[in-house]
Amino acid sequence: MSDDPQGETPPPARRPLGDARPLLGRGTEVRELVRALADLERGAGRAVALVGEPGIGKSALAWAVVTEARSAGIPVCTARGRAANASSVVGELRLQEVREVAARAAEGGPLLAVVEDFHLLPADQQLHVERLLQTASAGPVLCLIVCRQRQLSPWHAELVSQAESAGLLEVWNLGPLSREQAEALLGDHPDADEIHREAQGNPQYLKVLGARGQDAAAASTAVLGELAGLDGDSLAVLQAAAVLREPFHPELLAAVAGHDVAATVRALDTLTRVDLVRPAEPAPRLALRHRAVGDVVYERLEPSRRVTLHRRAESALAEQGAPIARRAHHVARAADPNRPEHATTLIAAARELLYGSPAVAAGHLEAALPSLRPGQAHWHEAQVLLARARLLTGDATESRALLDALRSAMPDPSGEAGALADSSRIERTLGRYAEAGALARSGLATLADKDAAIAAALHTELADYAYDIQEYVTSRQHADTAAGIARQHHDRVGEAQALAQSALGYLFTGDLATAQERATTSAALIDAASDTALLTNLNASLQTGMTEGMLGRLVDAERHLTRAAALSRRTGQTYVQPHILTVLANAQLRRGNLAGALGALDEIDRHASAKAGPAEEAVSSMVRAEALFWQDGPGDRAAAEASAARALAVASASPTAWAVTVRCFHAEWVQRNGDPARSRWLLLDAAGGPGLPRLTAWRKPRWCDALSQASLAVGDRASAEHYAELAEQCLEQLPSPGRRGFALRARMRAHAAAGETEAALRQALEAVSDFSLGGERVEACVTLLSAAELSLDAGRTDGVADWLDGAGVLADQCGSARLRGEVIRWRTRLAACAGTGGPLPALTAREREIASLVSTGMTNIRIAETLFLSVRTVETHLGQVYRKLGVSNRTSLTRMMMNDAASGSGTVPESHASHGRRRGQAAAP
Repeated sequence: MSDDPQGETPPPARRPLGDARPLLGRGTEVRELVRALADLERGAGRAVALVGEPGIGKSALAWAVVTEARSAGIPVCTARGRAANASSVVGELRLQEVREVAARAAEGGPLLAVVEDFHLLPADQQLHVERLLQTASAGPVLCLIVCRQRQLSPWHAELVSQAESAGLLEVWNLGPLSREQAEALLGDHPDADEIHREAQGNPQYLKVLGARGQDAAAASTAVLGELAGLDGDSLAVLQAAAVLREPFHPELLAAVAGHDVAATVRALDTLTRVDLVRPAEPAPRLALRHRAVGDVVYERLEPSRRVTLHRRAESALAEQGAPIARRAHHVARAADPNRPEHATTLIAAARELLYGSPAVAAGHLEAALPSLRPGQAHWHEAQVLLARARLLTGDATESRALLDALRSAMPDPSGEAGALADSSRIERTLGRYAEAGALARSGLATLADKDAAIAAALHTELADYAYDIQEYVTSRQHADTAAGIARQHHDRVGEAQALAQSALGYLFTGDLATAQERATTSAALIDAASDTALLTNLNASLQTGMTEGMLGRLVDAERHLTRAAALSRRTGQTYVQPHILTVLANAQLRRGNLAGALGALDEIDRHASAKAGPAEEAVSSMVRAEALFWQDGPGDRAAAEASAARALAVASASPTAWAVTVRCFHAEWVQRNGDPARSRWLLLDAAGGPGLPRLTAWRKPRWCDALSQASLAVGDRASAEHYAELAEQCLEQLPSPGRRGFALRARMRAHAAAGETEAALRQALEAVSDFSLGGERVEACVTLLSAAELSLDAGRTDGVADWLDGAGVLADQCGSARLRGEVIRWRTRLAACAGTGGPLPALTAREREIASLVSTGMTNIRIAETLFLSVRTVETHLGQVYRKLGVSNRTSLTRMMMNDAASGSGTVPESHASHGRRRGQAAAP
């Protein structure tokens, strides 16, 4: 019996086993089965059941092994449970009955036998399957049985269970793809994370939901293949379920399908038996196996059939009194221009969904507008809602165009003022600040009643505008007014936003106490607000988190920004997402969470880069450059340089506060990359000269510290002293948390320039304390390293080892290869100052003793026994050794110990030698 349908084709040229084409996510299984094929040459057989969900990759795995076997010249026989209803030839493979496959296996030669859709085999094939399994256990046969767990009948399940217990069959349950594997399958799909979650890692569903290229078509075809044997009633009921898109009661499904309940229940029994429909909670609801199945069925519906089913669904839901959002889904897809109530339903649903699902709301409004004419009831409201939905989803240009067209036709002043507030927000997002301010002022002018609720939004816009152009007194005045109006109208979220804005105005005008009080009240209002309330104004959470970050409350800032980012993702409010993630990344960077910061910035690139305004683009690029600089992994340096250049290009033409800050950060970047003279020039150019007039008292200490460092590097001691004094003056004006550390570090440099090492070290350690209290791990670590450098430059070693230990801990917490490298560099210099050539003297006596024992090949348990310590203590000391020496494993440690010994600086501790002698004596005969 030949597995070739023609019977005359010569066998393909053999190639070595093991060259199988990689199968995504199944590499381990493919390699194991290829080894099983190789074992056939030695007469060893095997039977494996590939079990899993539909679409999980069972058949793909089996056919990968078939391809490998055929390429290696191993005969292949295949059978399929549904062979009675299918063609006997698929591609190049002949479909045989299981009895034929079993007979061929019994002939004794090497063979790959595949039984596809085992769960569909009729009961009269049981004996043939048992015979096949027994043959595989006794001779050179690899048997693969492919089946779905949920569709196994009792006799199928019993056979598998008994064969597994008897050792005749291995059962492999194939699991889902990992997030990384799904990403490889989906490529650069912008919604890869969401698709992976919804598809639950199922390759077939990933392809359907990703809807890209040939893979998607193949996955859809596989789902359609499951429908081939369905009767007309079952197919009609399945189509109705695909239209509903949600778990359903049989009665509702019957109404949509146009069948009586009894016929629908019979069809559902059939669909459940073939695992296209499954029970759902709460009973007796049912649902399609997965949304991907419904998507495939829905896409193949004829347009007229689709409209009919949607209209039936809407009518049935209306009779049941279902929520308007459920009904609107069907109306939007089958709206009748001659039925005004359809447009009314869609607008009401859009109003309800505007902040929770703005993209869905926009779709409903677009479906409603063709049924309305200018001047008709609801036409104006629909246009305004659509403009707002477009704004929330980040389509600022279209939103602004809609608002401009509507303003002259607004039926009342408050409507026009609201449109102007939205337009102002759009212009500010796009970086057009003068236009934003003019629109907000025009909005206030249209309001006769200055206490109207919309006035709070307009004052908020004016506060933001004044902040952007660094008019901080004006900003806080508008913010205070907005907070009062919002409070009067019981808008707690709007009040929180205004108070957070006000806090920054007070901070930058020197009133720290009021700034702290405003920020605390704002945070309390945000914490008390429900998610539903926050969704109406995510800018409030953003503003609160940004203000907290500037006040040194980094933990609270990260908490509020993380919540805002989650709400933005969940609802699709992408207009504010780039700003939220940028501020969140900056807070995470300051706390030393480099991986978290880069993750937030990557999310912007994947989902919201097109929605980012110039401020977000420049600031996020600068934050990325700094995070990559400290992370310092392979390729990070080039990526950081490109990101820093992009930030400067965007910020160079703007006079706003954020642009000045970005240019200052770029100057600091230049200094870190070894050009202090250019860095100083760039900083002074950005800040307006030696007095730094473009910077507030809150911002100056950081850049004074950078200028003092650059001045010392070029030999300008007088300037180093000048900037230390300027930083201290700013601190007297505004003793802001987190700023003191920079002023102390600037003074540290001035003392060092004057040769006052003791005073410089006192300032350094005070700065470390200030940075640590604020949670700024990177700055604390950098300052400890500066203290170590100062001390060693002065020929002092006291305390340096402890400072480097602390810096090492911080570098590890940050995940910074650059800071780890600096710690190792200064440890090496410390060792040299102590008179040795390597870093080993930085170890304590006990740590060196344990390191020596590790280098002899001893395990931790043996070391513990030798030194009469607990294993836990040995592990703790060994971790300290790794960190201090900058190594990550026992091999690297051993190499370093051997190099140290070869240089003559290493000696085996006496305790080590004596323990070795005692053990040797005890073991001698």
